[in-house]
Formats: sequence, C-alpha cells, structure tokens
Amino acid sequence: MAYGDEDYKTARLRFAPPPQTFPQRAIDLGDRDPFALSKRGVCYILSETLVDVCGPVPVYSSRLVQKVTGGDGLQTCASFEITFDPAHEHLVVHTASVLRDGVRREAASPAAFELLRRELNLERAMYDGRLTAHMIIPDVRIGDVVETAFSIVGANPALAGRLSQHFRLQWSSPAIETDCRLRAPEDRRLAMQTRGAVPPVEDTVEDGVRQLRWRMIDAPVYIYDADTPASFVGHAEVHIADSMTWSDVSDLFREAYATDVLPAGLEDAVAEMAAAPHTAEGRVAEALRYVQRLLRYHSIGVGAGGFRPRTIRDIWDSRYGDCKDASRLLVAILTRLGFKACPALVNTQLREGLAEALPHATAFDHCIVRVEVDGQAWWFDPTCSPQFGSLSHLTRPPYKVGLPLAEDAELEKIPEAARKMICETTEHWTFGHKATDPAELKLRTVYRDWRADDMRRWRENEGADGVSLRMREGLESAYGELSELEPLIWSDDPAANRLEVLEHYRVHRPYAVNEGGDKGVRFESRDDVVGETLKTQYRPRRDQPIDLGSPRIVRTERLFVFPIKPQITPWRLRFEGPGVHGVSEFRWLDEYKGRHLIEVDVERRIVPVEAVQDYFAFLQKMRASNGVSFDLATNRSGKLKSPSTGATGWKSWLLVLGLVFAFGALRLLLQAA
Repeated sequence: MAYGDEDYKTARLRFAPPPQTFPQRAIDLGDRDPFALSKRGVCYILSETLVDVCGPVPVYSSRLVQKVTGGDGLQTCASFEITFDPAHEHLVVHTASVLRDGVRREAASPAAFELLRRELNLERAMYDGRLTAHMIIPDVRIGDVVETAFSIVGANPALAGRLSQHFRLQWSSPAIETDCRLRAPEDRRLAMQTRGAVPPVEDTVEDGVRQLRWRMIDAPVYIYDADTPASFVGHAEVHIADSMTWSDVSDLFREAYATDVLPAGLEDAVAEMAAAPHTAEGRVAEALRYVQRLLRYHSIGVGAGGFRPRTIRDIWDSRYGDCKDASRLLVAILTRLGFKACPALVNTQLREGLAEALPHATAFDHCIVRVEVDGQAWWFDPTCSPQFGSLSHLTRPPYKVGLPLAEDAELEKIPEAARKMICETTEHWTFGHKATDPAELKLRTVYRDWRADDMRRWRENEGADGVSLRMREGLESAYGELSELEPLIWSDDPAANRLEVLEHYRVHRPYAVNEGGDKGVRFESRDDVVGETLKTQYRPRRDQPIDLGSPRIVRTERLFVFPIKPQITPWRLRFEGPGVHGVSEFRWLDEYKGRHLIEVDVERRIVPVEAVQDYFAFLQKMRASNGVSFDLATNRSGKLKSPSTGATGWKSWLLVLGLVFAFGALRLLLQAA
C-alpha cells in the first residue's frame, strides 16, 4: 500500500514500516558519555527529519532516539505524541520501541494509542480541528534507549502544494546528531535561506530526484532569553520554500476575500453610515468600530478554514469570526462606502523581520485591513476591542510590514504613529504632624493611545467597582492599608483617545519605622515606572537583541507637602541608553513642598546585540534612581521634627547667657568661702 493511495484517505492512523527513503540507520555513540550530555534526565541521541515532495502528496517523516539518564526523563521519554490535521493529513506510526541490554521491545499498537482532540488555543477561542495521537510507552527505565518514528502524509489544499519547510538544527538541550533532508524533483525551483551556524549542505541528484541534506554533530545548546525579539534567529536553521514572489503569495489567497453580496441588514447599516454627517476619515473610523463591536472573536480553522474566510452571510448571521472574517467584513463595508480597501496579511511575531524572509505561503499568521483615505494609506486591525479616536488617534497595528491582497502586491511598511506618553501619573501627598498620622493621597492618571483602550476594556469587563478595587490593591502592595475617600472619577475624551482617572485615598501608615538603633521613620515611593517599563534581567554574556516593547513614554510626578522640612538634597539626573532614555529628579518648590519626577522614554523597540551592554549600564542607573525615599526624625511623642541645621536661634543665646551668669555666681561663692 503506497502513501497517499485511496486507503489512506479513509484512515486517520495507520501502522507501517518507514518509507524506503527513510531507513532506520544504526546509531553509533562512539566514546560519548550520554549521562554527561543529558538535560533533565534525557540524552537526545538523534533527531532525524525527511520531507519528501516527490510523490502525489508530501510526506513528512520524523525519528527521535533518546536515552533515559535520570528519573526526570522517564515521563519525557515514555510519552509519545503526534499532532496532525485529520481534514487533510494522515498519520503513519513506524515504531515506539525500547532498547534495553541489546534487546529491542516494540510497544506501538492500535490498542496503545488514543486519538485526542486537544485544542491548544481553546482559551483564545481558536479551534483548528487537529488531533493528537497519544500513547505512554510502558516499562521505561533509567538506562533505556527509546526510539519513536512516524510520518504525516498530506497537506492543506488551500496552500496549492506550495512548499515551506523550516529545519531546525540546534536546540535548547544537547543533541548528539541532528539530520535533516529534503527530497524534491530535480526541476522544482527552490529557494533557501540559512540562519546561524548551519553546516554546508550535501546537494545530490539521482534518478531525477534532488536531495538536500544538513547534519550537525554535537551542536552547542542555544537558549533564547524571554525578551529576545521573535524576528531574531540565533540558532542554526534552514528555510526551504518554492521560489515565488510576495505577489504570488498574495494571488494565492486574495480571491477568497472577494466581496460578496451584502445581507439586507448589513446593507441597511452601511446606508446609515453613509448618511451620517461624517467626514471621510470619520466614516472609516465608524466602520472600523462597527465591525469591532459586532463580531465576537471565534476562529474555526478546520481544513481550509485556517487560510480562507467564511462568506459574508455566514459572518453576519453568526456575529462571530476570526481575523480573516473580520477583515473581509470590514473591507466589504468600506468598499460599499466608496473607499479603496483590501485585506492585508501580517506576521505578529516576525514583524519587520518578514522583510528579510523568503516569500512563502505560510509567512503570515494574522489578517488586517489596508484602506486609502484621500490618497493616504491607513492600516487597521478589526479584531481589536472597539478602538476610540479619530484616524490620527487610533492605535496603529504594530506589525511593521504587511502584504496587501491586491494585484501586483509587494510588502509595504506600516507607518508608526508618533511616540506618545501613554501613561502620566501625578501623586499628591499631604503628610500629618505625627509619624502615626495617616497621609492623604490624590492621584491623577492620564492614559493615551492603547493604554486608554485597555482601561476602557477593563472597566467594561470588570465594572468600575472591580477596577477601583484592583487599583487600590496595587497601591496597598507598596504603601499598606488605604481607605478610599472618594470613588474613582473617570473623564473620557474618545476623539483624542485620552482617558483621565482620579483617585483619592487615606494612607493609614505612610511610614515604616526604622529598625535597629536608628530613630524616626522612613518613606519609600513605589516603582511604577522603571520596573514596569524596563523588565530585562541583566546577563553579562548576552548575545541576543532585546525587545523593549512599543515605543512609548511613561512618567510619574510626586508632589509632597510636609509639616516640617526633611533633609532631601535636590538632584537632576538624565540617563541615555541605546534607543531609550530616562530622567530622575527632585527639587524643592518651597520650604515645605517637594517635587519628584521619574520618566522613561522608549524611542525604539529593539536594542541591537552590539548595544546590549550599553543598555544594561543604562538600566542599572535607572533602577538605582527609580524613586525617592527619606528619613524623618521624631520626638518622644511621635511628632515629626526637623533635623538640626547648625544655625543658632534666640532661644539658644538665652541658654548660653544663663549658663554664663550661673558660672559667674558659682565662682563668686567659691571665692567668698
């Protein structure tokens, strides 16, 4: 029975020997010690992959050989899982065996496997219909060699047979050997791109079949930092794809987004938009918000649904959809309103890195909309929660480049909005005369751009009382127990996408008592700017760029009103880093009022590798100046008192004169005696 024949179209899981092109060659460890090359109780001996596109359907074959070297590796090695799409793929299991003391035991059988529907993105309302074939290999012990192998036959027909395969040759765990091969007809036009320390390719041709092979032996481990940009590839990797242009990719999908006849109810809604007294920009913004409010995000990517939208009628009737559905609906509305609009594909992970990638059919993971208004191109994401603001104040998609689904399409840059101060907080503190007195705290926070949208969504979903509770609890984690003196006051400017929130509290114990031999109390401000904005952990040998997030400005200003004047020496510090700078300052406004300011300005999202250590130096300085703290002396009754300044007042002179007269009188008495 050949892979891809009629019998395979009715079976989801089969058991068979591996293809002749994928022989299970013997393993030779040489003089290596697998226990010394293990991680978490596993030594990865061989990872072998073959992609064969010579037949009527593509075949992806994989083999993994691993040795159990510790107790933690028992579960890892005994669990055998393969995920596939039953709508157009078929799974063939070749082996799940255990080698112990030179004797091989085969464990794979129909009774051993379960087919599970595990929707990995269920919590994100995304359903792709994929199945997981799962088995637990019985009686696996420390020292065993476990081998698994399988093939997946078929591919999604929506891709029209287009090839795109990434071969990874370097891992986060030690691997003794990684072997990756591609078999394709000799005349098939392929494009290749390598990243990292990829070994030379073995390129051979035999009987009209071209084979490309990459092998890495004892490859060094490669681990990514949590905040490394997804566009950065440091490990050894090969990407092979059919030779094509971005226009070819656009042509592959754009017909699926053709404008349908609009349902009657939708036609009425569009007519109301057209009749409203809006400018052209206003109509576009209202159309965007209409779709964002109308659709509940729900993605069903079963079969071709992972690459093609549903009909306008289905989208309208169900009132739900994914990015493809939302974009198709918005384009239909904008087109009916007289605008030139089309869907556009983006990659939410690679972003600008897509411009350096090979054009290929699976290059994108999200769909947005491009529309022209008075000759200017605007890009919108209709899957976002309702966004506020005129076109110039709407939050722009952060994806850097996109591919319009239009004729003769090319990748286009998505313009970024000007960097904004997205969060600006003013804290106003009024302290009592005693250390035990509560302090009054008023906060005014202005949110802009996407932070304003986030706050509106938070209030809509949690309610004003829920938001108030969470905000108070956030302050209490730094300042202790608070009482709300007034409910939150919200002031919204939707057109400017600006939201202002006022808070008013009583801080019951604003000071911490100094411990040890020190007397008095101490105040320390919370870090709501530096720590919240710059979260990278220092690593002296870091060799990867850093993703700082969207360009933005965050600022907190604190105004202190004291009953006495503490000893706080004014300062103003400005720190410059690669693509980011910060300010920390304190100054006196008058004898009893002080002002503290802390600000971080992220000008560029990515810190390049060559500037990482400069960034760490900047970060260290910012963290050392991320707030204000001061000590206050107290008398026996707990009242705050000013420290001695060294000046002599009139009471001191009276005391001195009194002592002089006392010593004079004593001297006269002694002389008389």
